[in-house]
Amino acid sequence: MSKFWGRDSSEEEEESTEEESSSEEESKSGDDSSSEDESSSGSDSDSDSDSDSDEDGPNKFLAGSSDSDSDDDRRVVKSEKDKRMGELGQTAEDIRNKIKINDWSTIQELFDVLNQRLEKTRKFLVGATVPRVYLKCLIELEDYVNETVGNKDLKKKMSPTNAKAFNTMRQRLKKHNVNFADQMAKVRENPDEDDEEDAAESASSESESGDEREQEDRKQQQQKAKDKLLTMDPKEITYEMVSRKLREIVVSRGRRGTDKQEQVEMLTYLVTVARGPAQRFEVLAQLTSSLFDLNPGMMGHLQTGLWKKCVVNLFEMLRILQDNQNIKVDENADALEERTEQPADGAETRVWGNVVAFVERLDDELFKSLQVIDPHTHEYMARLRDEPVYLALGSKVLDYLNRVGDLVGSAKVALRLVEHLYYKTDAVYDAMRKLTVAQQQSAAAPVAPVAEDGEEEDSGPKVEVLVPSDYVMAENCHELMRSLVGGIFRNGDERTKARSMMCYIYHKAIHDDFHGARDLLLMSHLQDSIQHMDVSTMILYNRAMAQLGLAGFRAGLIQEAHACLNELYGSGHIKELLAQGMSMGKYHEKTPEQELAEKRRQMPFHMHITLELLESAYLTCAMLLEVPNMAANPLNPKKKMISKSFHRIWDTYARQAFTGPPENVRDHIMAASRALAQGDWSKSFNYLKALNAWNLLPKKEQVLAMLKVKVQEEAVRTYLLSYSSQYASLSLDQLASMFELPDKQIYSIASKMMIAEELPGSWDQPTRTIVMHASESSRVQRVALQLADKAAVIVDLNERALAYRTGGLRDADDEGGAGAGSSRRRGGQWDDEGGAGGRSRGGAKLGMVRNIGGRGDRGDRGGMRSGPRSGGMGGRGYRRDGMGGGSYGDRVGGGPRGYGRPGMGGGSSMSALGSLRGGMGMGPRGDLRDSQRP
Repeated sequence: MSKFWGRDSSEEEEESTEEESSSEEESKSGDDSSSEDESSSGSDSDSDSDSDSDEDGPNKFLAGSSDSDSDDDRRVVKSEKDKRMGELGQTAEDIRNKIKINDWSTIQELFDVLNQRLEKTRKFLVGATVPRVYLKCLIELEDYVNETVGNKDLKKKMSPTNAKAFNTMRQRLKKHNVNFADQMAKVRENPDEDDEEDAAESASSESESGDEREQEDRKQQQQKAKDKLLTMDPKEITYEMVSRKLREIVVSRGRRGTDKQEQVEMLTYLVTVARGPAQRFEVLAQLTSSLFDLNPGMMGHLQTGLWKKCVVNLFEMLRILQDNQNIKVDENADALEERTEQPADGAETRVWGNVVAFVERLDDELFKSLQVIDPHTHEYMARLRDEPVYLALGSKVLDYLNRVGDLVGSAKVALRLVEHLYYKTDAVYDAMRKLTVAQQQSAAAPVAPVAEDGEEEDSGPKVEVLVPSDYVMAENCHELMRSLVGGIFRNGDERTKARSMMCYIYHKAIHDDFHGARDLLLMSHLQDSIQHMDVSTMILYNRAMAQLGLAGFRAGLIQEAHACLNELYGSGHIKELLAQGMSMGKYHEKTPEQELAEKRRQMPFHMHITLELLESAYLTCAMLLEVPNMAANPLNPKKKMISKSFHRIWDTYARQAFTGPPENVRDHIMAASRALAQGDWSKSFNYLKALNAWNLLPKKEQVLAMLKVKVQEEAVRTYLLSYSSQYASLSLDQLASMFELPDKQIYSIASKMMIAEELPGSWDQPTRTIVMHASESSRVQRVALQLADKAAVIVDLNERALAYRTGGLRDADDEGGAGAGSSRRRGGQWDDEGGAGGRSRGGAKLGMVRNIGGRGDRGDRGGMRSGPRSGGMGGRGYRRDGMGGGSYGDRVGGGPRGYGRPGMGGGSSMSALGSLRGGMGMGPRGDLRDSQRP
């Protein structure tokens, strides 16, 4: 049993005698070890002596067990303060060791640990004292940093990571040591002096260790000391006390473990006891910043009550600045500057603050709150009622910035106001102006009183903020926009100017000034530089282009409207491009980070552009352009394609075995297109008229009347292009009665088609008829010519394939001269040097065409072209004429600017708004007419 409980007594006696003899020898040799090491190490001699003394007791069988050692360890009781001080000293010693080896990366990490342990240690210190161990460590760090800065050789030997950590540590120490400058100076004067207060506290803590009541009393005393300023009579609080407390809050702001709500409460109280307008402004500025710190995170938004508190504080700050023009707001002013005396009345005083940053942050928080609130609830409408208050605040800040001459800040604030006004129609602006007047009439004071300190949640008592009575809202939105945008153009930077220009284009477009908005877009050249801007600016550009297209559609400019909307709608990602939702593709998956980024840039519901109206306008424009174009090219309708999206939908509906009655926008447009292709304009217009999207237009009747005329005109063109070959002559009166158009309009349409050589005929004025010319080839003749062209293509391709196999064409094209075994073509014939012989080897094989065939004109679906080949060996670039197929044209880039920016290139056959006389050069890729076909 003894082997389970402990060692034999004989073994214990032998070991004890050996240890006693060894201890005697060590004591004779010299007493070099300290008493602290002996007591803390728990030597075997102590344990043996204890076991000998307890040999007669019940624990004699447990003398050598580990339990007895743990019992001895429990007898050494350390207070919480000693433990914290020991950890602090150990961390300081680790930093010293790393200083010796110049390891700044580890020093940076240990410095964070040191500050964390200092905060834990401060709970057990009286007052605001700092342990000398910590101060000595700071002094050593500062001295070594200065020494390293002067030693250039040492800095050169540092690795890039270590040098970066050294620079970071240098900057941190410079800011950090400012708070301990006085105490570090005292330690430098008496570096060897012991801290008597720390020694006394450590002795008292040892005597009171383990007593929980004492710890609770100490916490209560600290709480009372912290709230001492709150319990004092406001009349007894001096300027210096408020300044000291404010400085203490600023220093502790952002540290781990700091109670943000407690800081807000303390600053709210300091506002009431501040001495002088300058100090009151400083406290209000710090209070506003602390309120912004209560934001839960990037995806969250500031609660409505806290947002209104910030607005109230800013109104009060602006009132102070207006009444005391000697106060100068400077963001670079030192917020930690110690001030013991109140500045004299009228003396110029610099205070810390940035009203521009506060206004921008309030706008961001309002925007984020509108993003997450359900737009179909009363809460959303109530949140929108805060917009006039923000406009009043922004206008007051703009007036102050103009008065003090801050032109850069005034441009930023003006842009924020423009972004709240550019999407408002006259009716919406008038409604907001009436709301502003109503709030001013119901306001008892210019600024609502500050709410209670404990108010934080929206469910609590509301903070009511009304528009100040001295704010006057402009009667005309156009004049206000013009003045704001003009100020931005004079003083803003490039991004601010670009965004304001897009807002102004959007504003003109929704007020049916298409030509003014188009001229602004062309003069600004935004389409050339938009791809280099940020995502939010690209979204604003897409929104402006969408409204420009709708404005052109309402004005009856079908080609211009289609050019503006073609790339935007044809990309297939219109929701993402306009930031009005996310569409998950079948083969496209987004990471959680991408989804969060998408959500952060979504537009609030009241700023959305109706996608159904956008789709209806675009497909109607595409129908009016494509149906006559397909009638003009019956054999190959895709040869001169205008709208790829329309053709895609058209092919989908053409493959359907059964087509039901129209239900959505696409169904109505396709049914109208089929009727228009047959020349039935009445049926086509009825399908268009049945769309519900037209109810969203303010001038619905005018737009429908315009559509009716456009459908009639395109029906005339389609009818003439489709059925002119069946007639010898067409009567003008008959056409006018069929399509219910005036004679002059029919005459104009037919004459334009004759001039463009679309209609092979001429007018017979006496009989008022169109006499058709019989020079047009029949269908059989056209098919025969097409077959001959395809046969020529096959022959040409096989000749090139054979020449490429023999190497003759490569030598002739690349080297430009005849070499050994090379073949050259002269006047359409091959040389006898190598061409003919090469052609006789094995003969031509059509299978080679698929692998090395060139890329020429579009041709038909079978891949054959209908004309002389211009592309040559497109796969490898061997071209007969040196140029190959057609080019893509200049990059004018007017398509939608999104995250991937689809459709950045311009078209060779048309550009965005290319039908404008003079060319706008800002739009879609277009089709590749007579160009390379992949």
